[in-house]
Amino acid sequence: MKLPRWLWFEVTDKCNSRCQICNIWRKKPIPENDLLGFTRFFDILQSPLFKNVEYIINSGGEPTLVQDLRWVLMAEATALPKATLQLSSNGILAEKLLDIVKHYLALNRKLDVGLSLDGIGYNHDVYRGAKGNFEKVDWLLKELKALNNPLLNISVGSTLTEYTVKHSKALCEYAKKMDVFFMWHWFNKSAFYGNKEVPTQQHEWFQDAVLSVMSPSLYRDMWLKTLKTGKIPKFKCYALMSFCVLKCNGDIVPCLNLWNESIGNVKDAEPLTIWNSAKAKDTRGRIAYCEGCLNNWAVNWSLRSYPFKYPLYLWKAKQILKEKLKLED
Repeated sequence: MKLPRWLWFEVTDKCNSRCQICNIWRKKPIPENDLLGFTRFFDILQSPLFKNVEYIINSGGEPTLVQDLRWVLMAEATALPKATLQLSSNGILAEKLLDIVKHYLALNRKLDVGLSLDGIGYNHDVYRGAKGNFEKVDWLLKELKALNNPLLNISVGSTLTEYTVKHSKALCEYAKKMDVFFMWHWFNKSAFYGNKEVPTQQHEWFQDAVLSVMSPSLYRDMWLKTLKTGKIPKFKCYALMSFCVLKCNGDIVPCLNLWNESIGNVKDAEPLTIWNSAKAKDTRGRIAYCEGCLNNWAVNWSLRSYPFKYPLYLWKAKQILKEKLKLED
């Protein structure tokens, strides 16, 4: 059985944003006595299940709401010294986040920081339901850039919707001015977000936005095809094989789409035992019949998990053939 190379960790289910496309902030938080508990987190990460993990996304909710966030990163860095850590944030607690980043970089370890950005100035604050949010993000980006640390990778991202697509040009120009990478996120309808309606994404503006930001890739082609047809291309998903999600209550689940499909809780059993359980095997069988998604990390981790990276090589071969035919014309 494959062991995970990638891990998405829900640091907390609490959030201080009031986003229009996400209802995490409306949910009742998990009771404190049911949480994983960061005093046990380090021991859990030392399970043989996680020995091959090379990348950890720390998300939520909003991770900076956790008092022990610095300790969480330290536990990950100590238990999994070969892994690169990523921290996703809305940037509202900018000063706290900056302090945590500085502390972590002092360990001489790589760190990726991703900040949410859905518009410029007032447009961002309205969509996020948090007054002054853009000002915080703007200040934080400038402070992070001023660190001038080659171990720090900074990016901003926005979920592509009918609202954000109108601000595509402004977002790209801002990211370019700040010299940070900008990326679009696919709108996911799932129990994780608690959202119910999928916005219309077939307007040509959406395709233009994708083309203006995303470099040529198999993943970008999947986006464009979905925007044109309304159907997500089928591909083999490697959830619960090369990657998984660890919830803040200790549940191991496949991904955000299958948020309620727990295969077991690490507070109750050794993680590797859970991974090899009959319930895990049954869940992997059902993943094969999932409708699919275009979640950035889930799709790209799956594509990178194929034997010999077959889909990526096939896509590259097709691109070479297309270029050759153009030249012959």
